[in-house]
Amino acid sequence: MCAQDPTVPGEGRRYTKMEKRMISFRRKLMTAVLCVTVPLMALLFVSNFYSIRVFNDKLADSNLRSMNYHAGRIEDGLAATDDFLTGMMVSSVEFRTLSSGAKQLDAYLASYSLFNQVKTAMPAYEDLGAIFIYSVPSQTERDVFTGEFSYLEKTAIRGFVREAVASNAYSYAMGWRHKEIGGVSYLFRFFGGQGTYLVAMAPLERLGDTTRLYLQQEAVALFADTDNQPLTQVSFIEQNSIDLDGDYSRYFLSGEDRRFMIVGRDVEGTDCRVVLAVGESGYFDSLDALQSVFFILSALALVLIPLILWFITRLILRPVDEIRSTMEQIRAGKLDAKAVSRTNIREFCQMNETFNTMMVQIRNLRIESYEKELDKQKAELRYLQLQIRPHFFLNCLKSLYALAQAGKYDRIQKMILAVSKHIRYIFQDSMELVPLARELDHIRNYIEMQGDSSQYAPVCRIEADERLLNMMIPPLSLQTFVENSVKHDYSPDHPLEIDVSAAVLRSGNDTFADLTVSDNGGGFPESVIQEINDPDSPVYAQHHVGINNIKKRMELIYGEGVLYAFFNRDIGSVSEVLIPIDPSILQEEKGKEEGT
Repeated sequence: MCAQDPTVPGEGRRYTKMEKRMISFRRKLMTAVLCVTVPLMALLFVSNFYSIRVFNDKLADSNLRSMNYHAGRIEDGLAATDDFLTGMMVSSVEFRTLSSGAKQLDAYLASYSLFNQVKTAMPAYEDLGAIFIYSVPSQTERDVFTGEFSYLEKTAIRGFVREAVASNAYSYAMGWRHKEIGGVSYLFRFFGGQGTYLVAMAPLERLGDTTRLYLQQEAVALFADTDNQPLTQVSFIEQNSIDLDGDYSRYFLSGEDRRFMIVGRDVEGTDCRVVLAVGESGYFDSLDALQSVFFILSALALVLIPLILWFITRLILRPVDEIRSTMEQIRAGKLDAKAVSRTNIREFCQMNETFNTMMVQIRNLRIESYEKELDKQKAELRYLQLQIRPHFFLNCLKSLYALAQAGKYDRIQKMILAVSKHIRYIFQDSMELVPLARELDHIRNYIEMQGDSSQYAPVCRIEADERLLNMMIPPLSLQTFVENSVKHDYSPDHPLEIDVSAAVLRSGNDTFADLTVSDNGGGFPESVIQEINDPDSPVYAQHHVGINNIKKRMELIYGEGVLYAFFNRDIGSVSEVLIPIDPSILQEEKGKEEGT
């Protein structure tokens, strides 16, 4: 055990003896390192001077095996992707639904189900960069990207896939084909036909990762086409003046200032070749007379290495493993775990004491940080709720002014009563959430105000699943979509009709509250749809304050699981919000209804 605190009664004498037995960690470590490095340095000096020729011959074989392993791993990954997407294309009911040109709602649900299946399976295919779901008959486009892709890269890749799907330029029988987009090369595979495809994309740079090859020399993996033109690592090839034309049945050397050993082979199922360029160290004449000395030194090293490893394990690695075990417990959530090491090394004991003190401080800071974060989120939520109010009040004042000019005082009275209900709804006790039933009553009150303040009163139909009426949502969320319909879709040619629905939607293992507001107006302009469906657009945040406000409040309350959909149908526009809910809540509500 580490030395105890000398202030503890009865432990003073023990602390003194332990302190005398303690040895510096640096001294023990230096002794262990010297015992390992001195014989190894001697061994390496002799082996490097006299055995490089043999080493290089073996290196060629090693590089070939590494390259074949790398290519095989790529082929296995691509084959696994083929099996997954082929199975989905053949057996998926949703894929057949998209291929048949289903109705918009059926196509939306089918594409959403496929999207969830693909998104769930993506982590198992680490070489993939994206999977696309495109259907021209059903007018459906969805995709899932993994890794770091900029907005411009995603846009360019989507554009290529969209054009390829529309023109049916690729088929399943073509296998994986490379394509350069924006100066970056990718592999694409198209599954399907007749305008409905599942498309897999793999960045060649990601496939060229050699970190798992454990090469002992500097090596660069790259891809070339069938004409031996580089597709990746182009700057490396140009800087070193490497010519990729050569005999790939064995290996060849290329490069001007520095020579590289080049090995490669075709990747099955693709139209490209994987190439491994390994820095070549050169050849020296070996002296056979000293090979016996080299053998003796190697034999001695083999005897010493196990003893040295045992010594290091006993003195250093065991305490380190104990500390690591404590860290694993803390990572698993046991924050009260303490580091206790059975060693007499002073530095380890001091590190354990410092670590335990640090963990106490971290627990205290974590509690303080959590409380501050809660206060921050509450303040931000209140600010976002207040942000939407002036916009609506200004519209009400304009309507009252118009009624006053027309002398319609009875309608002004009704309007004032409706506005007072609206004010009470907003400002009662600084509430943060309201039941869905309350929000729907507020929408009815808002439509009534609009009927009193306009010549053509809008018609609003509300359908809500009774199990959702008690669900808590941010105030003025659905009302904002209704207000947008009244404000932007008014037409003197026909009365405005608005449909508000709240339904339960199940997709796989997930359950959502589907809140939808649709109208029969002119719909969103295409530019507006692109802006509100792209949260990174600066125009969206500046000119669509109401929708931006709703999204921020939803994310603060429900997290990132909330989904949004803004689109046009044949007549009018649709604004849809999908909020994840716990299915057990629906069962509780159903039980309450049966009990009553």
